[in-house]
Parts: sequence; structure tokens; C-alpha cells
Amino acid sequence: MDGKRKIQRTMASSSSSSNNSGNGTSANDTGINNNAFASTAVGSGTLRALQPDVVDRYWNDIAEHFREPGFSTFDKEKSSLVTKHPDFMRKLLLAVISDRPGQGDILPSVIAKSSCDFFTSLDKVGKTEFLRLLARDFGVLQEDVAKAARQYTEHTNTESGTKALLRAEQVLRHAIVPGHNKFFDRVSRLPGGLKFLIDMRQDLMAILQENRNDLYLAALNESLKEKLQSLFVGFLDLERLTWQSPAVLLEKITQYEAVHKFKDVQDLKRRVGPGRRVFALMNKSLPTEPLVFVQVALVERLSNNIQDILNDPSPGHSDPAKTVRSAIFYSITTQVGKSFIIRSLVQFMKGGANSVEFLCKHKTGLSGIELGNFLIKRVVRSLKVEFPQIVTFSTLSPIPGFRKWIEKCQQLGQKLLLPSEEPVIAQLGLPDAAHDTEEQLAAILSNSSTFSSHETMSQLRPILTRLCARYILLEKRRHLALDPVANFHIRNGACAHRLNWLGDTSAKGMEESFGMMINYLYSLDHIEMNNQQYLQNGTISVSSKEGGFEGAVAYAKAVDADAGRGSQGSTTGELVQLNGIQLRLLDITTA
Repeated sequence: MDGKRKIQRTMASSSSSSNNSGNGTSANDTGINNNAFASTAVGSGTLRALQPDVVDRYWNDIAEHFREPGFSTFDKEKSSLVTKHPDFMRKLLLAVISDRPGQGDILPSVIAKSSCDFFTSLDKVGKTEFLRLLARDFGVLQEDVAKAARQYTEHTNTESGTKALLRAEQVLRHAIVPGHNKFFDRVSRLPGGLKFLIDMRQDLMAILQENRNDLYLAALNESLKEKLQSLFVGFLDLERLTWQSPAVLLEKITQYEAVHKFKDVQDLKRRVGPGRRVFALMNKSLPTEPLVFVQVALVERLSNNIQDILNDPSPGHSDPAKTVRSAIFYSITTQVGKSFIIRSLVQFMKGGANSVEFLCKHKTGLSGIELGNFLIKRVVRSLKVEFPQIVTFSTLSPIPGFRKWIEKCQQLGQKLLLPSEEPVIAQLGLPDAAHDTEEQLAAILSNSSTFSSHETMSQLRPILTRLCARYILLEKRRHLALDPVANFHIRNGACAHRLNWLGDTSAKGMEESFGMMINYLYSLDHIEMNNQQYLQNGTISVSSKEGGFEGAVAYAKAVDADAGRGSQGSTTGELVQLNGIQLRLLDITTA
């Protein structure tokens, strides 16, 4: 900890030492005893310690970056920094972060570039040590924050509105900014620096998975996430990808697609052709990287089967301007094809509503970065201009946790069947099966032959549909929906609109949810109220007249009637109770 305090005091003094001589910080100043680098911590001494031709290589990298836009210039083979000693890492980071009078604009960028090359060349153990040093030794110095806070409080009580108070406020504001924020700033301005930060965060999140209790790494992750958020917001362009788009972009979306993989070139051609749309958000710093992209099916009516969308041989064959009434968002994927976060959809445009797609479970460098919000707003606006007759914006979404939830309930011995359903399961029971109907249900669902029998599936349909409605509407994590995709859409103002039996008959769809999919509907008239009530008390909005939810709705109304409550009618939908959970019933017409 003493080393950390000395390093951060050096950082603080260097950032505010414009009146000092700028002779460099010795190893003794930072608590470093590495003789090889004891001459200076920053400036030309560090530059010489890094590599003789580092300046030439820096300018070559700039030329290479602008000659081949979008390709990162950080390369393991380019780095000759072979030492992984913590003292060298600490000195290198200090050199990047510290400011020295008279060092000019080039030297900090050169050292930052070398530190990136160095990090890229490390193995997992080395990267862990590097990130821990960055987090621990170049975070927020608590002593300085406490001192600045005391001074600010004193001035607030005695000198309100004075120059001294404003100065104390400025000192406090600077004190709470971690030192590694300067590292992120300098790297982000390098050629390929933004891509490097994304990749660094992906490494950081992988390391965090194995070091969940490391508070320093967790704080570093939050800082880097905020930095990436600030770098992206307001600097993204919407681009529609077509068959005439650069080959590198089309190749990237086929590589990154995580929801419904591309089969071949013809499949790609269909998805970017007539009757379909692919939109991507691009950043000028990454001209060949689609940071987040959405795939849209333009259809006549609300879709209930993903294979119909994916296997349509000639989508858009008829005149879309006459036939398109619905836009189905069936996949959204981030820059690395594994995760995305989409937030509020309210007030995006008058007369429109929208939808979003799959929430993946894996962690990447863009996890938690709110890109989809901007994508969806712009895509809806673009589609409404091109097709003003569209009235329905919806998802066709997977239910990835449904089967796992059933299996967990069975493992815990929880009762899933109603008394009226037990004879059906007893009749379907396999030879030599247990007499208990709950055990028989588990055996039926785990038997692969079950799903190849049309008769068996027909008898299971009402049971699985009811259980799926229960899973979506009633199963909670705290007061929010247990299913991650349901929680994602409903908290953004959507309503659970329709369950689709055998909506995805692929191996993945059958494995995750017995083939069931769901439409989440975004209606401008209800988005704000849906979002507000869900976040306040977990109220889920549900269509009262669509397939799959009618039984739950009717039962909820009957329960309310028996309890003497009655449904609470309002201009924003009826409120009913089901198993102590409040539902909001909406009557919405779709195309």
C-alpha cells in the first residue's frame, strides 16, 4: 500500500507540477528498486528502456492504420518488451499516466502505444498482474479523497459561494478520478486504441470470472465500462448493410452472429436482400467493425416461427410498400457477437414502436455498453420513413431458460402439474416408468423420441404452454422476471404478447425451450407505463387476448373475483393478481 501511495502522489504531483523542473521521477520516489529502470520513471529514460526504434514504429503504425482503416496496429510480434517483472509494469504504467512539463505531445502517445504492445504480448498470468497493478496502484487514492472532502465540507459551512469553495470543489472532483482513467484516455487516442480497450475489457472480464472477490479489478471494470460508454455515445453512425456493402463488413456479421448462425453465402444474401434489413452502428475509429447490428424481417403480419423467416426463399418478392405491415426484430448482436444491452425505448419518435432481440449470456468487451438503445431508435425511424404503413414492431424471441427452469423444479421436487393434467401424463407414461406423474413428466421430457411424435407433442402442448406462461409471468429473481430475455424486454417497456408453440424447431430451440418462442410487443401508447410499473413493483404487462396467456389471464380474473377484489380497470389496462403477483392486462391490436 505504501508503494501505491508513493506512486499516486507522484502522479498527483506530476499532473499539477507545471511550475516544477520536470527532471523525472526516480525509482526511489515510486518505491521501485529495479536497477535496470532506476534512472527515470517517465520521459526519455522510459522511452529508451522500451525500445530503440519505438518512435519510428509509432509513426509507421499511424501510416499503416490510415492505409488500412480499422485494423488494429497492436501486434504481439511487434513488441520486444520481454520482461514481465511487476516493477517494470508499474514503471511503464506510471510513464503513461504521468504528465511532465516539456515532454510534448508525441512522447506520451509513444509510451502509451508501447504499453499496449506490451499488454498484448502477455499471457493470461501476465495480463492479470498488469491489470491488478493498473487497478490497485493507479486507482483512487482514498487519503486524498478524504482530505479533499473535509476541506470541501469546511468551506461549505463557512464560505458558501466563495472562490475558495469552488477551488475545494475542483480539488475534490479531481481526487475521485482514478489514475487509470488517464491511461484509458491516452490509449483511446491511439490508432486502433478503441479496439484495444474493448479487447482489454474482454480480457479483464474473463479474469474477473476467476477472481470474483477482487474489488480492485471490479472497480477497474466499472471505470473501463464507463469510459467505453462515453467514447461511443454520440459518435455512432447508422449504416444499412446490403449485398453491395464492403466484403469485410459482410464477413464480420457472419462471424459475429450469435442468435441464428448463417448457413452459407446464399443465406447471407437473403438476409441483406429485399424484404429483410440489416442495420449496424459504426464508429469512425472502427470503420470495419459493426459494433452492434440488428436483423429485421419485413412481413405482412406478426411472425410466429423463426424457420419461416430464415428459410423464406425469396423474401420481399412482392411489393413491400403494399404488403409490409410488421417489422420483426429477430436478432441483435454486438461487435463480438455475444452480448448487448438495450435500455429505454420511450420518446424515440411519434407514431412508432419497436422491438429488440436476443439477450446473450456471455461476457465481452462491450458487455453493459448501451449501444442497442441508439440502434433501435434509429432503425425504427429509418423504417418508418421507408415504410410508413408499418403498424407493428415486435420481436420473435427465444426463451433460453425455460427448460432449465423445469429441470431445476423437478430436481427440487416441486410440483408442476395440475390435477387435471395428471391423467394425460399417466397415459403418455413410458413403459416401466415410475407411478408418480411428476417423475413420469421428467422422463417424458428427457426422452428424445417424445419430440418426434406429433400425437405426444399435441397432448403436451397445453401443459408446456401453461408452464411457459407461468415461467414468463410468475417466476421471479427478486421482484423482476427470472428469464433474462423476458426481464430485458419488459423492463424496456414491452409487453409479453404471444407464446408460439414450436416457434423454433432447430436443435438449439428444442434444447432450450422445447421449441417455444415469444413475441414481445412494443407499443408507444404503453411503453412508458409498462417500464415504470415493472421497475417499481415488478408488474408485468401482458396481452389479454393472445395465444398462450389466456388461461393465466382468465385464472387471474377468477382469483380476483373470488377474493372480492375485482379487476382494477384504467385507461392504461386492467390490474389483476395471480399468486400474489400483479399483472397488467392490455388489449392491443397487431397486424
